[in-house]
Amino acid sequence: MTSNSTAARVLRVIAAVITSLILVGALAFMGVANMPQWLVDPANGSSATSHRVVQERLESYCGERMQLPDSTDWGDSDYRASEGNVSSSASFAAFGTVHAASVSPFEVTGAQTANLSGPANADSDNGMTYRDDNGYPRLFDANLLKADAKSGQAGILASQASEGDLRGISAATCVVPAISQAFLLPSTGTGSNQQIVLANPSSKPTTVSVEVYGTKNVGKMSLATSGNVTVRGNGQSTMDLSAAAPGQDGLYVKVASESTAVAASVRVLVMDGLTPKGSDFAMPLGAEGTSNLIPSVRKGDKTTLYLYGRKNATVRASWVSGNGLISLGTFDIRGQQVSAIDLGSVPSGVSGIQLDSDDVFLAQAKVTANGGDGQEDFALLPAVAPEKRSAIALPDGYDLSLTLANTSNAKTTATVAFMNDDGSMRQGKQVTIKANSAMTMDTQGVAAVVACKDDTVAWGLRLGSDALAGKKVAGVSAVGPTKLGVRVARITSTNSLSLVR
Repeated sequence: MTSNSTAARVLRVIAAVITSLILVGALAFMGVANMPQWLVDPANGSSATSHRVVQERLESYCGERMQLPDSTDWGDSDYRASEGNVSSSASFAAFGTVHAASVSPFEVTGAQTANLSGPANADSDNGMTYRDDNGYPRLFDANLLKADAKSGQAGILASQASEGDLRGISAATCVVPAISQAFLLPSTGTGSNQQIVLANPSSKPTTVSVEVYGTKNVGKMSLATSGNVTVRGNGQSTMDLSAAAPGQDGLYVKVASESTAVAASVRVLVMDGLTPKGSDFAMPLGAEGTSNLIPSVRKGDKTTLYLYGRKNATVRASWVSGNGLISLGTFDIRGQQVSAIDLGSVPSGVSGIQLDSDDVFLAQAKVTANGGDGQEDFALLPAVAPEKRSAIALPDGYDLSLTLANTSNAKTTATVAFMNDDGSMRQGKQVTIKANSAMTMDTQGVAAVVACKDDTVAWGLRLGSDALAGKKVAGVSAVGPTKLGVRVARITSTNSLSLVR
């Protein structure tokens, strides 16, 4: 009995050792080898899930009114720079099914947030509005009940003066913050001051790099000042472009933020000794393209065209009249170099400039009007892309007109609607525009909306003032519209067994 039990225990120990070795080996093998497919149960149904992501909160930065670049409290009082009797007008409009919208002060102490108001029935044909005469910077926020093609927002701040060194009109639209933005600017010669204003609405500071291309040489310029600007969170900074790149007939400027989206614009002010030669804001350019249309020129405007492309290109230019195109000829531009082209005075019946090329490029124009005693004012006119639906806010106290241009080779129609002070939309008016032609019309209310089903109409707003003209003061400015329609994305995720082994 004793020998049999001892032998049994030995056999059990040997069996346990062998089993342990087999299990350890199997575990080690499974750790380095793929599971055979015949051991894996097949998956039934689809493992993909789809999510619709909608932008329901809109935010833009609305800068401060035109101002002098330096302090005015030094020097002989007879020769001291003065802002004169400058006054401001701001208008804000939110479109579509807006739940709430407000404008809040940015870097201003003691100012209050203002809420936009609208009609009781909040539907996609109505919106919200607000107007005042404040000239300080603000953030414009809107919350939407839902997203559709009619949703969006637009704001504008305009200023005018009949006395002092800011005589004339300046206007700027609200800007959606972005990581990168670009500008085409006029001459940085003697008497010109250009300041780029960078606003950071986030709480995180960022560094913005500035690249500049001029008219004198090909390629990026070596700046006379630092090309990097630090912008603190919830703050703004400026950079003097005329000091960084003096003596150029025009500039292409690209700004890129390192970590957060910023809103950028450029203040441009020109003086000839003690005589004002105009001021205006340059707003960020749209996307480059093979076709650019610049609306809002008028008879008698002295016009300079600014072009920039990454590669050499030939640009075909034409005036856009009420009865078709009037050729201006062709212009050869060099890649990575700005071209400044004098187009002379705008002829009668013309209200736009059409530009076409086989290669993509960017364009902007400067138009100049003459006042008394040598005073001048100018407007920086952006190239505008056709959109199915876009809008502009309308400032109070100005003579305003819309220019609508048909960029196609066939007759087209567009619907123009104006928003009342209470946020309700008036009945839209359908207008017919001949092929490759343009038309102008007066405005009403707080905002204008233009819709074109075939996506062929580019348009803009021109600001003037009969009150300034009566005092022999030239006053002109122009802005482009804001595209309506909220960003919508669909994100699809799929489970994959190959991600886990």
